[in-house]
Formats: sequence, C-alpha cells, structure tokens
Amino acid sequence: MNSEQNPTSVNEKKEENAKFIFQLFVSNNSAVSSRAILNVKSILEKKYKDHYILDIIDIYENPGLAITEEVLAIPLLIKKFPLPEIRMIGDFSDTKKVLHEFLFDIYLKP
Repeated sequence: MNSEQNPTSVNEKKEENAKFIFQLFVSNNSAVSSRAILNVKSILEKKYKDHYILDIIDIYENPGLAITEEVLAIPLLIKKFPLPEIRMIGDFSDTKKVLHEFLFDIYLKP
C-alpha cells in the first residue's frame, strides 16, 4: 500500500472539512511577509488542524485580487468565513493578539 497521498485528494479533503477560510496578502520578496506566512500557518495549524483553508496571495502576482479586496498594507490577513470578515495587518508574531482579534476563542471548543 502506498503511503503517499495524492495532493489533489488532500486539498479536496481539507476543503470539505474547512470551517474557516483565510486570505493572507503578502509580498514574497519581503522578510516581514515571510515571517507572517510562518506565523499564520503555525497559529492555524495549532488551532484548527485540517479545518481551515489559507490562501496565500502575492500582491505582485495577483494585483487584481489585491485591488478587489482593497488591500492597503501588507501583510494582511483576512478571515473570510465564518462571518464577520475580520482584517489584521502585521507579521502576526503576537499569537495572543491574533487569537483575540480574530475571535478564535468564540469558535474553539474548551
């Protein structure tokens, strides 16, 4: 039996289990953006395991989406679902602040 999983099936499974959807707007050439990516992934993995989707969007590769989402500063993390939409700018190194701002305590089981 092959222990490797097909990446498509992993993504499909994650999408059907997703209870939270996030977008992280970054500039991949920036040290702050690199820290933000690592910090956000770490927080989401600890809190939600496979129950979230994180789309990482480079504003230079996808400027149209950055304009549509009215991105004024980066790194920008947006919680798209569940509503309300919440936005936060920074490198997300202060885990307690991120958890508080995104109301994670409301959604987490004790």
